[in-house]
Amino acid sequence: MSNGKGSASPSEMDPKDLPDVPAFQDEFTRDFLQSTEPVREGYYPLKGLTGKFTMDFPENMYIGDKSYDRGKNNSSERLIISHKDETLDLYTEIRLTYYGFMDSEESIKSGVSSKAGEELEFRPLKSNFDNQSIEVAESKDEIYPGVMAVIWNENRENIQLFSMMTCSDNLSEDECSKLVEDEKERVINIFQSIKLTHSEGE
Repeated sequence: MSNGKGSASPSEMDPKDLPDVPAFQDEFTRDFLQSTEPVREGYYPLKGLTGKFTMDFPENMYIGDKSYDRGKNNSSERLIISHKDETLDLYTEIRLTYYGFMDSEESIKSGVSSKAGEELEFRPLKSNFDNQSIEVAESKDEIYPGVMAVIWNENRENIQLFSMMTCSDNLSEDECSKLVEDEKERVINIFQSIKLTHSEGE
């Protein structure tokens, strides 16, 4: 994949030659990014360090190095995606965990509900990738609204996703609600871009 700067990957390039956005200016996040060519406006191609999944990564977010974890033999991978600027009108945090094993889709949905502390109502979405399924659910928590999702394939791999959104104190309830609804759409769009790399027999 061309990155517009020769064959060097973003992690090997001088930060001055990279897009001036949080995703590329954060040293740890650069390890995941595959190219400086956007896959669509505001998003760049990311690949997990396990090599088990790819996604469209938002340019205005980054991956925290202290929260990152990878299981033995790449059996799992855990990362937290968030904003560096905590003074935004709406601050979003996304927790993504890859597992190379699962009992059933019902078991992973039950596990996500348990971690969320509420009975989530999942609904299926059309997957963008063959042999892969995705279902999403919205949190009923009024203080920390968000969207959860589960993705799985026929190889019994799965990804579990949690998002949490926090509005600035200077926003009214109506202003916050509008931002949250727009952000939920954006987050679901990010979730739908995630591809388990073995979903199509690669």
